Amino acid sequence: MINLKDIVLALTDKTSPLLDLQISSVVIDSHQASQGSLFIALPGDQNDGHDYVQNAFDNGAVLAFVHKPMPNQLQTLDLRQELITPEQINLERPLCLIVKDTLLALQTFAAYWRVKHPVRTIGITGSVGKTTTKELTASLLSQKFSVLKNPGNRNNEIGLPLTLLELEEGHEYAVLEMGFYIPGDIRTLCEIAQPQLGVLTNIGTVHAERAGSQETIAKGKAELIEMLPPGPEGVAVSIWMMLM
Repeated sequence: MINLKDIVLALTDKTSPLLDLQISSVVIDSHQASQGSLFIALPGDQNDGHDYVQNAFDNGAVLAFVHKPMPNQLQTLDLRQELITPEQINLERPLCLIVKDTLLALQTFAAYWRVKHPVRTIGITGSVGKTTTKELTASLLSQKFSVLKNPGNRNNEIGLPLTLLELEEGHEYAVLEMGFYIPGDIRTLCEIAQPQLGVLTNIGTVHAERAGSQETIAKGKAELIEMLPPGPEGVAVSIWMMLM
């Protein structure tokens, strides 16, 4: 299980045996918080997670990532500081962990958690067929191995890190769909997930309104192949599908 010590080590590169608190789940919706959850307060176009920190705590969350000022009644531990004092360590729970940026903290911690679990990771992208390919791949591997996959189309800069934080000691494979809107998206996801095998289904014009030309989309999808490890450890697979 995730421990507060893991979080502090991942985000500050500091260790403390006193920071001992197990986390049962990581959520971005305060309604999904339960006993022992870590709530990530993400800002959004319609709603700001910082407005729901108390609600997450009321539902059982024990920690929250925040990067905005919190009400005085909420206790905080500032991870931006160079030193963590004994007084801060002994703060009661629930506790707000102040970070520079909550999304970046989520991604940084997910990358740390991925490295801590030496699974074989498969990244899957393409203009269409990503989810189907992910489901088929995970289903086949599950006949012999313990497999983690991102549910539904939880394939972006938020969903993929949340999926990786579900990695457990027994997992042997992670099958991860990777979405694309603009150049750089796939590269960011690969930096977090570190796939050893990349699957590219096809190159179409989906999301062309954001990405631009089909050539730009092709370059964006190719980031998965570019980010694979060199030599025999990195394997690229191309699956061409007919676009109807």
